[in-house]
Amino acid sequence: MKKLLSVASVLALSTGIAIASTTSAYAATNRSGAEQLNIPDSSACKAGRTVLQGMVAGPGGQLYIVFTKAAGAEPVLSRWLRDGSTWDGASWICAGAPTSIPTLGHGNDLAYNANYLSQGPALIATQGSQSAYPSDKVTIVRLNADGSIGTSAEVRLPVGNISGLCYSSTAAGGAGKYAARRLGSLWTHPGSGALTSGWTLVKSNLTSHDNRSDQGIDCSENYIWNTKSINDSTPATGWNWVYQYNWSGGDVESDIGVPGNNLTDEIEDITHVGSEFFVAINRNGGSADSVKVFTE
Repeated sequence: MKKLLSVASVLALSTGIAIASTTSAYAATNRSGAEQLNIPDSSACKAGRTVLQGMVAGPGGQLYIVFTKAAGAEPVLSRWLRDGSTWDGASWICAGAPTSIPTLGHGNDLAYNANYLSQGPALIATQGSQSAYPSDKVTIVRLNADGSIGTSAEVRLPVGNISGLCYSSTAAGGAGKYAARRLGSLWTHPGSGALTSGWTLVKSNLTSHDNRSDQGIDCSENYIWNTKSINDSTPATGWNWVYQYNWSGGDVESDIGVPGNNLTDEIEDITHVGSEFFVAINRNGGSADSVKVFTE
């Protein structure tokens, strides 16, 4: 399995050497690798919903995925467990029926905190999206000791409507840190404390790409990944995009491509388990949704 950054890139970044992108603004390399999950509309873990939304890796590498009906209605939260030691399409099983949580709203993105407010593990879901379903609320979903889905509650963020949210326990020297994206702005928050205050705007002009729609984000100790999907005005030959930033919003790598396949494959989110990254793909036109490896 390829790592996200080459050894040379990691060495350069760790020593403070700037890395300039060698690709043009519209060039792309296919970063969509092997399929890990194939989820048809008939899957019991979708409960009749047809639209894949946010996804995040939780305790023990479990995957949590939000599914909704068209127009973001009636969301459910599903849980997937690994069955076996290999990362392949046969190694995941649906952990029972999904849980209906109306307050997930659009469910555009999910973050995972293993000890939210020192009260145990929780998922944090954005209720809104970039433009169609704006919301300044997030839903806190408590997880039980085995990773199963527990109670939920709403929190209103002071930064306004956001569509991307992630948490890294290893950022900020191990203290933990949140990142939130609001259109072209990047906000951060310390790993401890309530989400109702304490946010800092770190950049208001994140690198973008024409008219693509912002989707979910992911973050690690040093980096943030921002996904941007195809939409109705994207050329049929267009790409989904992923941008890699540092925690100050500076570019590390931009215009990382995931094919749109004639507007069928719409990237929704990105997450990682250790050094392995995955992208969630909502496939239009009745095709099965997909989770794929994200390669260098």
